Amino acid sequence: MCDSDRADDEARELTRRRFIQFSSLAGTGVLASIGILSDAEHALAAPSSQLGKGPDPKECGKTTDSDSLWRLSQKCHSNNTCRQNHADYVVMGGTKSKKKYINYILVPTQRISGIECSWICGSSAPNYWSAADYYATQPPTVVPTPVGLGINSKQARGFNQLHIHMARARRESLQDLVAQDHLAVRTVAHWMYSRVSIRGLSQNLGIIPHTYRVLIWPGFHHDNLFAMLRTMLKHALGHGGTTAKAQALMQYQTLIVIPRPAGGYYIVNSDKSVRDPNNPNLVGTDTCDPLLLMHP
Repeated sequence: MCDSDRADDEARELTRRRFIQFSSLAGTGVLASIGILSDAEHALAAPSSQLGKGPDPKECGKTTDSDSLWRLSQKCHSNNTCRQNHADYVVMGGTKSKKKYINYILVPTQRISGIECSWICGSSAPNYWSAADYYATQPPTVVPTPVGLGINSKQARGFNQLHIHMARARRESLQDLVAQDHLAVRTVAHWMYSRVSIRGLSQNLGIIPHTYRVLIWPGFHHDNLFAMLRTMLKHALGHGGTTAKAQALMQYQTLIVIPRPAGGYYIVNSDKSVRDPNNPNLVGTDTCDPLLLMHP
């Protein structure tokens, strides 16, 4: 099979996934009526008024912005010189590591500043997580297993164009997740209660633990992880919590996906305010970097 045929096959497969994701929304009400989707978070993001519309430039950035990642991704997309090139996203080289760790980033072709853009929680947004997971297994952007995916908070990122890191999960991080599997939860409604201490790399302090909230989830090819995170934050706000208030908290979040050896995935979240009453000396973090093999 020639490269152009392979690229066409990949594009058709990802388009098929998006079609399944969007078409399944039409049956959500029926499934809910018989109890299959009684957990709201188990459904995909509800159809929004933004269906068919792109991100709001006031909230998500303008195409005329000078952010260097936005400019570079648009250039390689238009020239077809990115490592991977798709209508909705491109894959580019990731963090430059002294130890030459293999890592990449998936970057939307839409102007999206980052995790704070509410459009990515809507049903018209592509499934960027699924795409990153797919391309981490496709030459020339194959990432050593176990493949970890992650996004940084607004405060912790280096560029103002959304990008999902694709890198190998750190050995000690996965070990901690497996050893504390019983502390993870299995519903978004309970995600806010989970507290798990996970070791990762601090570039200043070495290998140290941080506090995370961990959800075990069967897969995410038909689920919007950004929408699930926002739903969890709404639950965490308690009585009076609204989607708007939860959206205001999205900018402070980091989100990481790591395969679970026993099946499914660990969906890992934290921010600097996260605390564990049983480990009061540990703090949360707003960056995915500690759990992914990108440094030093």
